[in-house]
Amino acid sequence: MNRAHISRRALLTRSFGGAALLAAGGLTTACSGSDSPAAAATGSAKPRHGGRLRAAFTGGSAESTDVVQATATVVDYVRARLVWDTLGDLDDGRPVWRVAESVEHNADASQWTVRVRDGIRFSDGGPLTADDVLFSLRTLATHPGGQAGLLARVDFGGARRQDKRTLTLPLKQPDGFFDLALAQSMFVFPDGTKNLGKAPGSGPYRLSRWAAGKSSLLKPHPSYWDADRGGPYLDEIEIFSVADASARLSGLKAGQFDYVGSVPLPSARAERANDAVRVLLPPKELWNELAFTMNLDMRPFTSADLVNAVKYAIDREAMVKLVTLGYGEVADDARGMHQPWYAADLPKREHDPERARSLLRRAGLSTPALTLRTSDFAYGLVESASAFIQQAKDSGLAVKLDKVAAADYYTDMGKLLHTPLQTSSYSPMPLPLDLANYYGSQATYPFTGRAPKALEGLLAAMRAATTDEARKRTVADVQHYLYDHGGDAIFARFPSAAAATPRVQGVKALGWAEYPSLRDAFLSE
Repeated sequence: MNRAHISRRALLTRSFGGAALLAAGGLTTACSGSDSPAAAATGSAKPRHGGRLRAAFTGGSAESTDVVQATATVVDYVRARLVWDTLGDLDDGRPVWRVAESVEHNADASQWTVRVRDGIRFSDGGPLTADDVLFSLRTLATHPGGQAGLLARVDFGGARRQDKRTLTLPLKQPDGFFDLALAQSMFVFPDGTKNLGKAPGSGPYRLSRWAAGKSSLLKPHPSYWDADRGGPYLDEIEIFSVADASARLSGLKAGQFDYVGSVPLPSARAERANDAVRVLLPPKELWNELAFTMNLDMRPFTSADLVNAVKYAIDREAMVKLVTLGYGEVADDARGMHQPWYAADLPKREHDPERARSLLRRAGLSTPALTLRTSDFAYGLVESASAFIQQAKDSGLAVKLDKVAAADYYTDMGKLLHTPLQTSSYSPMPLPLDLANYYGSQATYPFTGRAPKALEGLLAAMRAATTDEARKRTVADVQHYLYDHGGDAIFARFPSAAAATPRVQGVKALGWAEYPSLRDAFLSE
């Protein structure tokens, strides 16, 4: 994993792929015994203290206890959310401040002021102050990772500590959505930390033992600042690194684990009738999105008629049934459905093979041959590409697949940025950040090519928006432009699944589904 997402797999799975478990702050359970596995809220058990939670997540060769590398693997990310508290989390697409008591901007959003919560102490007993926050942000900004990309607009030369609880962050250009960036895993650790692999945290748990590629043991932070809410509830949390999804699920069923992340949808579907396993799904605003991504700078997709023909050729209802196994829903060429920023007036994109053929005739294209680059790097990529072959044929398109090994799919950034047609699995991210990350001259991953002046203007207006009304309106303007003229044919949405025993409660997404927060987890009676 190595994203400018918060690691390439996390963002490039946010890009082509990066998931969370929340429903009114908690989990949702997939209903059993139904051909259409909709999500239903779990029962609310009363939190209780005690016990050990054993959880298994995907690991990797980059595993580390270094706080600035915490987003490089799923297992490290989950552990980091327990050890280091952040400036804020996301809930329903909005910031919920943690270490930060408040975050406010000046009139044009060119400077942001962070007020630090009083009374927080690190696990070594030291008080957490504005100096620690500024040091943490500067450190994250200068190390490779997703946080660095999100902090790139900060003018750290002008950043100042005003007092022990206040700091100001001037930006290189105004950004009315910078509060969303500050709620993206901005871990806080002590000012002057030399050994980032042993940095004390202010989270609910502290690291007691760790072995790379095996497991880590965490115990409660005795001076946790937010203990008045009741937690931390568990005596211990043991987090296991298990790369193979089948091994994780088998371990759960055998009693080795209590909770396992990243369960493939076919496996989730197979466990629907198993009362000993709860299949857990994130809320819809945190679902992944499948797309065929067309680079509008590269032939043959310099033809707008061909781009639209591809969009009308996709049978979206069939994709949901075949690829998402009934767990998903149709998408209509727009990102961020169910988020508070989503433009609800966007029209439905119909499956219309005859219209696709008409567009091809108008463009002077007779059965154009298209090569679709794909991989089994993430679930749904190869499956949707294979399903599209016949759908495309019915619409006058000839599609062949270029299947790339999973290990190679995201390693060559030049290839990703200069491929005419490829499959994408976009992971959830706050929509304003998502749009800025993939479109326009300032985008980190402009997979659909350069932005025309019209789109650049819309993106600039979005960044300059400071009121709630202006922010929602300018995001909608960008979405409408991309619906009409963009290169992403986004056709289906689907959840990342996890699984747990019935006793596990309190696991929350807080903005991330593959990397859930175990902060309030407990074991019911």
